[in-house]
Amino acid sequence: MEGVWLDISVPFGGEPPVEGTEPVPRLPEGVAAQAEWLQRAAWMGTYVTAPPSLELDLEDMERAPLSATVGRARVLHLDDVDSIRADSLADYEPRPGERLLLRTRNSQREWWKQPNEESFVRLSDAAAQLLIERKVACVGVDYVSRGGFHAEALEVHQKLREAGVWVIEGLDLSEVKVGVHELVCLPLKVKSEWGSPARALVRAMRE
Repeated sequence: MEGVWLDISVPFGGEPPVEGTEPVPRLPEGVAAQAEWLQRAAWMGTYVTAPPSLELDLEDMERAPLSATVGRARVLHLDDVDSIRADSLADYEPRPGERLLLRTRNSQREWWKQPNEESFVRLSDAAAQLLIERKVACVGVDYVSRGGFHAEALEVHQKLREAGVWVIEGLDLSEVKVGVHELVCLPLKVKSEWGSPARALVRAMRE
């Protein structure tokens, strides 16, 4: 039978601000002010970013298709030290339309409770290109890139989006085993420029 549900989200606003940026202020009063605040805070905790699309206007997260981040997903364990390599990913044979959650040594610590540092494992450009070529639907990672220390981290993020890949960032995969899982990750139904905070759950499935 299927396993128990595991919450793989990190707390909204729980991680320290990126060095050189101002912290997001507390939630203001008033509906309009709160909506503006939420757009600014869209990349806190666990969050989903959508691929741009003029046809479907997917930048508007309230129109995000549920199938993008809900359904069968495979958790991969990648022990690369500095960045996820293309050959490491190729060993798992990514398939078209798959949802992949990439567990690295980032998940060995509660990184959202610690100051941001340069040693996090990121997705290399070659690995991102492999995912694009294999036409995966969604990629989840156990860290964040939107304010990272390496410019290429942001470039890789944008490269995936432009290729139509949905990205889930800020996952806690510390208790998740390698294999096939049922994924439920729902972004908030809000209008935001790139993405939205989300709650993500997984449970192991029988092969």
